[in-house]
Amino acid sequence: MAASSNCPPENAKFRILMLHGYAQTAQSLRIKTRPLLQELTQTLTPILQARYPGGIEYLFPDGPIDLDTNSTSFTTTSTSHPTNATRLAWWLNLDDTSRYIFLNDTVHYLSNFLDGKPIHAIIGFSQGAALAVMLAAMCEAAADPQRLQAIQTQNLPVDTFLQSLSGQQPLEFVLNFCGFRGTMEYYSILYTPALSTPSFHAIGVFDTMITAEESRELLEAFVAPEVRWFFGGHFVPRDAESTRQVVGFVKRVCLERAVGDTRRLGSVLTIGSGSDSELSVSSLSGERRRLKKVEVRVRKRSPVQMGWGRREFGVRLALAV
Repeated sequence: MAASSNCPPENAKFRILMLHGYAQTAQSLRIKTRPLLQELTQTLTPILQARYPGGIEYLFPDGPIDLDTNSTSFTTTSTSHPTNATRLAWWLNLDDTSRYIFLNDTVHYLSNFLDGKPIHAIIGFSQGAALAVMLAAMCEAAADPQRLQAIQTQNLPVDTFLQSLSGQQPLEFVLNFCGFRGTMEYYSILYTPALSTPSFHAIGVFDTMITAEESRELLEAFVAPEVRWFFGGHFVPRDAESTRQVVGFVKRVCLERAVGDTRRLGSVLTIGSGSDSELSVSSLSGERRRLKKVEVRVRKRSPVQMGWGRREFGVRLALAV
């Protein structure tokens, strides 16, 4: 058993689940995130190589609800279902006041789509971002019996989800673009206590579909969220600064995870190939300590008045490595 854990399978992949927004499709999210994913792949591949020699796999399911035909299909695992649909969803309601119709069915649907293999991160937009946080909570329940029991009391299919994904662990990170928190009356247990999963939130200050205030509420679901307020509306930001901050966040999170694994397995972390490919644990740990000092200083600041009238409390600013 120890040998298998120290030597990952040659085809082991770092699997990132990609969840599109309401009335959109997997293909639309591919287009929205293409520049970002190119940057992420280039940056993360050498960092993840030791643990996931098979590379990075982006998983793009289509929502099982067709809003144009009012039909559903929760049995298929195809990423192109239905073939001619242009307006798909994960549940019917788009609010924070009601119980979400078909949400439980969607969780079962995704369990089948993932083909029995665990996921390591989720990237979501709008309704997909809301779903991403719900799934992140279920993944944390894999290592937290109290959270698992609490989620079970709200009749969410957390058991089915975790049992279908052999070896599922808490996510390494979740990226939320224009996300929102689900109806607290029915789904509050997913957000309390706050999740420890590393999270990055991109919030459009001029978003009229999911307001900045609604996205801000989602920050409270995490112990130490990082946030990028961008000057735009309801879309995945593609400007250079947003991309830099997102990639920097993910890079740092994955490096910290690599350091932790290296402490357990050895003294040297090998990243990529070539003469400069070996980084000592001590040097990486020093970088992590430096970043932590900055984060603590920011989190202890008094509430600040943002330029657009929002007040932020204890939100960790994004840092790029």
